[in-house]
Amino acid sequence: MIGLVVLGHSPREDHEAVYDLIAPGVSRKLVGGLDSISPSQARNLEDTTGVSPLVCVLSDRTTVEIPLPVLFPYLREQVESLAKAGASLAVVLCSGGFPRFDCSIPVVLPGMVVPAIVAGLFPGRTIGIIVPNRAQESAALAHWKRQGVEAVSAVVSPYEGTGFEEAGERFRRIGADLVAIDCMGFEETHRVRLKTLCGCPVVLPKTLVARVALELYESSLQKK
Repeated sequence: MIGLVVLGHSPREDHEAVYDLIAPGVSRKLVGGLDSISPSQARNLEDTTGVSPLVCVLSDRTTVEIPLPVLFPYLREQVESLAKAGASLAVVLCSGGFPRFDCSIPVVLPGMVVPAIVAGLFPGRTIGIIVPNRAQESAALAHWKRQGVEAVSAVVSPYEGTGFEEAGERFRRIGADLVAIDCMGFEETHRVRLKTLCGCPVVLPKTLVARVALELYESSLQKK
């Protein structure tokens, strides 16, 4: 079984649809980091000025921004519950710069996977990254730099539909060779739109990470 952890509340049909497409027939369980608390309790955790505030989608379809250090213990608890439920690996469905999870199963972190692939395939090239809000921008750039990628950023919100044209203009102006979306909230339609606007390939972490997770899951079955 593949365990999936979203930041806010489950269910999340958008993430389920990706795994229906890429890993059809593979057993999985999706949980929300904040499933143990209500939307009103989640809103009490909101702090848009905190350390790397992450956008969480709640069960009432509203969003809140919760600092990574505040959110992390909730996610760690859900990862541990998935391990106990028999998951072979867990995927944290967020591109943030999370610390390592001390867990008995592998934990796939998009914030580590995507920069590593970009750094390996496009060394020394002009890379753009897209983050969903201004508050995450400096932390995201610092995180990518630690992973070996000097990037240029732009802010685009997949939830509000803002910033697309501005990002396209910015990345065309600098001659970006590749743009990596640094948020799991973007869909394939967003990727296609950004590819047209930016004039270069655009990496969508939602599908890229799903393919990596499937490869790891199938490898774990062969090991057994």
